[in-house]
Amino acid sequence: MVNETVQELKNKIIELEEKVKSYESILNTITSGSIFSNETRELSNSNHLTRNTSYNNSKNETLPLHTKFTNFLSNSKRTLQSIYDAFSHHILFIDKNGIITLYNQQVAIDFRITKYEFIGRHIRDLLKIEDKEICLLQTLYSGEEFYNKEILNINYGIINTRIIRDLNGEISRVIGVFHNLNDERESEKLAMSGRIAAGIAHEVRNPLTTVRGYLQFLQEEAPPQYKQLFNDLLIPELDRANAIITDFLSITKNANYKPEPININDFFSNHLKQLFFSETVLNNVKIEYYLSSELIGTHIFFDKNQLVQVFLNLFHNALDAKKEELLSINITTFIDKDIVYITFRDNGTGIPPADLPYIFDPFFSTKDDGTGLGLSLTKKLIQNHNGTISAISGMNGTTFTIALPVK
Repeated sequence: MVNETVQELKNKIIELEEKVKSYESILNTITSGSIFSNETRELSNSNHLTRNTSYNNSKNETLPLHTKFTNFLSNSKRTLQSIYDAFSHHILFIDKNGIITLYNQQVAIDFRITKYEFIGRHIRDLLKIEDKEICLLQTLYSGEEFYNKEILNINYGIINTRIIRDLNGEISRVIGVFHNLNDERESEKLAMSGRIAAGIAHEVRNPLTTVRGYLQFLQEEAPPQYKQLFNDLLIPELDRANAIITDFLSITKNANYKPEPININDFFSNHLKQLFFSETVLNNVKIEYYLSSELIGTHIFFDKNQLVQVFLNLFHNALDAKKEELLSINITTFIDKDIVYITFRDNGTGIPPADLPYIFDPFFSTKDDGTGLGLSLTKKLIQNHNGTISAISGMNGTTFTIALPVK
């Protein structure tokens, strides 16, 4: 009797060991492609999870071991993804081949991509810079982690990288955490511009007003052959100089504005179409609107006059880039995760790649008679309403994308 009992216990022990081994095999298979491979393998080595959840919890005994652990992995991944998405910094994982395995919501927002669009693609495809400039790849190849490294290219900011190793000590993942300081740098530029603008307003605008007044007075006394010179050149040039100062002040100071709920589809249909009508006829422009029905009943919070100014600036920018007899403009609206997106696309000459990073900088212009302030003002107005604007360009034209939060 005793011998039979001992033998039964031995058999149960053997059976238990076989189940544990089987579970560990399943665990390794499940986690082989997961970003949590290191953590989950440690769990399997300890066998803590298997013994406590599989044998001590009678409620869960009906579930197969691999199902329990698959559920555990799924819940853990969702939890970590939610944590990553809560950060305003960029968080991105690559594997040992430089392939992106995970990134957070802030990366998707700033790069104008969907949440899973670049999963499984090389990091250079996302950043569009050479491998030698990508800090995560430098860490991957050299094994050297970066601590608060300053990035001085278009994506200005501070980056930290960390290495995740497998049980054999080999690099399996590299994590990058990037603090984007582009907005802070832009704010510093605008603050300095504001101080300059204050001096310009007092030292230049007043003399211009005086000169313009005397020109108007002299115009009445001028011989007929010179009156056209006053009308077509002298006075308009003074007005243009004054307009430059006015635009510059609009960029650098926080002007008073009155945001109100606006349905963007109604704004285009009932307001902007009529506003653009005369200029489209005079300049041979065709504007097509693609307004999403999902935006019915959805509002943004924007000063209406400033919203008009935004699209007037984009419209005149497109006119300046006109290369064909007919200028075609497409305006599209859609919504994604409580963000309203507006794209403004033209078929103009496009912006040279070397100039594209600077088009929103004050006084940057590729036109001989341009002030370089229209797009700067546009960006400022959008930022004042917690929105963003970006641009892509090529031989077939330019597309501006505006993102604004739902009210």
